[in-house]
Formats: sequence, structure tokens, C-alpha cells
Amino acid sequence: MNKDQSTYFLKRAFILGLLIIAFGSTVKSQKMTIVTTGPFTPILYDAFKQNENPKINDTVVKKPELTYTINPKLYQTTFTVEPIKAAKIGGDPLVKFYKSYIRAGFGTKTTPYGEFYFNNLRSTEQSIGFYFRHISSSGKIKNYAFPGYSDNEAAIYASKFYKNHALTGSVDYNRNVVHYYGFNPAENPGISNDSIKQRFSNVAGQIGFKSTYRDSSKVNHSFFLRYSNLSDFYLADESEILFKSAIDKKVKFLGKSINSQDLGLVANVDYFNDRTGVDTSWGAVVKLLPHFSASYDVLKFDIGCNVFIKAADETKVKPFPDLKLDVNLYNNVFILYARLTNDMERNSLRSFSSENPFVNTAFPGFEFTHTEMKFTGGFKGCLGSELSFNANVTQSKIDKLPLFVNDTTSKLMNKFLVIYDNASILNSHIEITYQKSEKFNAMLILNYNKYTMHTEKYAWHKPNSDVKFVFTYNLKDKIILKADVFAYSSTYAKTFSEGLNPTVIPVKLKGAADFNLGLEYRYSKILSAFLNFNNIAAENYKQWYRYPSYGFNVLGGVTYAF
Repeated sequence: MNKDQSTYFLKRAFILGLLIIAFGSTVKSQKMTIVTTGPFTPILYDAFKQNENPKINDTVVKKPELTYTINPKLYQTTFTVEPIKAAKIGGDPLVKFYKSYIRAGFGTKTTPYGEFYFNNLRSTEQSIGFYFRHISSSGKIKNYAFPGYSDNEAAIYASKFYKNHALTGSVDYNRNVVHYYGFNPAENPGISNDSIKQRFSNVAGQIGFKSTYRDSSKVNHSFFLRYSNLSDFYLADESEILFKSAIDKKVKFLGKSINSQDLGLVANVDYFNDRTGVDTSWGAVVKLLPHFSASYDVLKFDIGCNVFIKAADETKVKPFPDLKLDVNLYNNVFILYARLTNDMERNSLRSFSSENPFVNTAFPGFEFTHTEMKFTGGFKGCLGSELSFNANVTQSKIDKLPLFVNDTTSKLMNKFLVIYDNASILNSHIEITYQKSEKFNAMLILNYNKYTMHTEKYAWHKPNSDVKFVFTYNLKDKIILKADVFAYSSTYAKTFSEGLNPTVIPVKLKGAADFNLGLEYRYSKILSAFLNFNNIAAENYKQWYRYPSYGFNVLGGVTYAF
């Protein structure tokens, strides 16, 4: 019997007892009259009170304490392990690679074009490939000599991947042909195209070795060695040996509260040996940069000492602090940063011909350009996952900035000499990038430069401002639209008046805007066609004095992968 049932019966018994008591009292107090007829003799029995009290039977049973013992006995069993098949993880299938890729076309101004790539397929052990590119033109520009050019490039490259290292190497060859066409042939008859031809041939080989440790406690290191030889039609010859190395290791100099502490060293050597038809020279730059970097909370900094050793006819050492500071104001959305450094490079035939292929290689004048101080301050970040930005202001102080001026010792004035001047440059830079998945992306870059020259009146052939805009739109991976605009402000060229005492006469070259448009139609994943419209504004702008560019031209072709 549970507790509720016991309570119920107890209440019923209590009420019944009260009724019996009340009833007995009533009967006792009343007078009774009994009438009989016949022989019946009535008998009245005494009433007896019920004295039995209600009881609750306890249903809880007391458990007895039991004691027992176990006698263990070993029972021999056998178990056979059966292998379980590895679980398959679903995912996107690997993108199919193709070993070869060809891109070929033809354009106005008699412009053949071709590219060829070959590479082994996906491999975790090695990578081997070959690359070749050609583009040339034999078009004409009114009132100017033959402006034809040809650019050829070929390279063989390979990589070998080890457990904790990677070994890379390559051999490449470049052959670039131009003509010194910056004069009017009608005013200078009898000059053949071959007599104004220039050809730059460059052969280079390089090898690199670097670590790929995943363990952050290891000492990371990389080494790179490159040899190249550049020559031209006019007996100019230049050999370069470049060695780069870097090591770094994570440390805990400042305690565990400071994150990502790295101690490293950069050591580079760049050696040149030049021979021209009239002179020989050599020079080298040694760079040593010991540095320590760390981050704490929103701060990230790098402290080092940039030491440049200039080696030539005389040796000079140029030490300077190398400082970097980043302040992460809000989760990489907005970062303030500052940089203070310096730089040094030995000017070379390679650097001059890359910037201005119409340079006079007989009198290049190889000097060391020293950026004595370069300070940059700005901010960068992103708005969402699609828009990123970077804006900064840089103040530089440069010793011996190279400038190109027309060679007035030549009757045609169709070659350029290099002069040097000290300069202070204030640069403002803005870069904005927008990317919407793989469908749409755009990039805008703006630069404004203020040159303060020490001797020269202007920074010859250097614009004060330039703008670059690149736009790509992918329509269902079938039609690809590309557009780019490159514009720059006016520049000045240095010329002289005639007579016994010539004076400098600056010539203003108009600014230009070069607008290009490209269209590609992908018939399939391996076959497509393209059509490029270049210099749509049809401007024969002059980047270099006396050298107008080609006007409007069109280039079209096909691509095929196999």
C-alpha cells in the first residue's frame, strides 16, 4: 500500500468513528417505549463500542545483507581482426590539366604573334616545362624611319620537390630587335634599315634551393644564384652574377605574450662586368640586412639595419635603419603602416635597355644610384571580401638618379645618353581592387610624383602623374571581355639651342591615354578565339622625344590546349 492509499483509508475510518460515537450518544439519551402483542418477549442487547484503531501496513521490505564470493576462471577465446575499408571523402574532382598550350595570331602593321607552353602534368615530385614567345611588327609611321621590332623569348625550367626542400633551375634566352627610327628619312636620304638596327641578346641560367618546413621551429633558408650575359650589335657586352640568400627562425626573445617573433638575415651580392667599344668597367653591390620582427595585439613591427657595400674603383659602406610598423585597427579591415628604408643599385646595360631600348650603348655611363632615405606612410585594408584598397605617400631622397636625354653629338639625334642628378621625390599612390568571384574584377592605380631636382630643370622624360585601369568581365566562362587604360601626364625632353653657346631648351611632350580592348570567345575548354584592339584613340604619342608610337592596330588569333 502506498502513502496515498493509507491516507485515504485513515480519513474514512476517522469519519466512521465519529458517526458511531454520535449515534451511540443519541440512542442513550432517548427514552424508548416497546409495545408487544402476543407471546414475544423482546430482548434488548447492550451496545459495545468499537475500540479497534485503523492501522497502516508498511509495505517496505528490509533487504537482507548478502555476502558472496566469485571464483574466477580463465576461458580461452580467439579474435580475428578484419580490415576496414578507408572512408571516401567526397569533394570537387581535380581540374584536368593539359600538357601543351598554343596561342597564335596575326595583326595589322604586319604583326605575327605566337606563344607555346609545355609542362608535365600534376606531380608531387617534379615539374618540367618549356616556353617560347614571339611577336614582331614591320609597320610604318609617316615621316619616320623604319620602326620595325621583334621580341623573342625561350626558356626551359624544372623543379624537384623533396620532403623539406625544393630545387629549381632554368635556362632562358631573350632576343630583342629595334630600330633607331627617330628621324625623318626624307631629310636624311641614303640611310638603310640595317644601319639603324639594334639587337639585344641575353642568355641566362639560374638555380635556387629553399626549405619548405611545416615545423615553425626549423631554420628556414633559401639560396639563389643567377648568371646572365647581355650583348648588342655595337660591341657592348655585360656579364652579371647575382647571389641571393635569406635565413630566418622563430624565437621567443620577448616572452610568450609577444607573437610571431622572427630573427633573420638577408645577404645579396650583385656583380657586373661591362665592356663597350670605348671602355670597360665593373661594379658590385653587397647587401646585408639583419632584422627582427614580432607582433603583439594590434601591432606588428620589423626592426633591421640595411647595410649596403658599394664596390668599384672605391669601396663605401652605407648603413641605414630598416623599420616597418603595422597597426591593425580593426580585424585587417583597416591597417595603418609606416616604412623607413634605403636602397642602392648599380645601373647596368640591362636596366637601361629595358627602360629605353634606344639608348646609346657605347657611352652608357654606369653609376651607382643610392636611395639615401625612403619613408612611406599610408593605410590599407578591405571592405568585405570583394573590395580592397591601399593608399600611401612616399618621400625619397636619391643620389644620382638616371635620366635619358637625346644625344646631341649625333646628327640624327636618334639615340639617348644617360645623365645623373640628385633628386627629392614625393610620391602619392592609390590602389583600389574590386573582384566579384571569377566573373568580374577591376583595378585602378594612380600615381602622382613631384620631382625636385638639384641641377636639372626637369626630370627628363618622367611624367608627374600616371593612371592605370584594368577591367575583366567573364560572361558564363564563354565570353571574356578585357579593357585597360594607361594614361600619363606631359613630360619634358632636354634639347639645346644652336650656336657657339647653346642653352637648354625644354621641349614639352604631350600626355597620352592608351586605351586597349580585348575580346575572347571560348568555344570549348581547349579551343578559343581572341581579338585585341590596341591604342583605340589612335594617338601617336611620344614616350621618348622623336619616337612616336604606333597608332591604332588590331591583333586576332586562336588558342588551343592539348
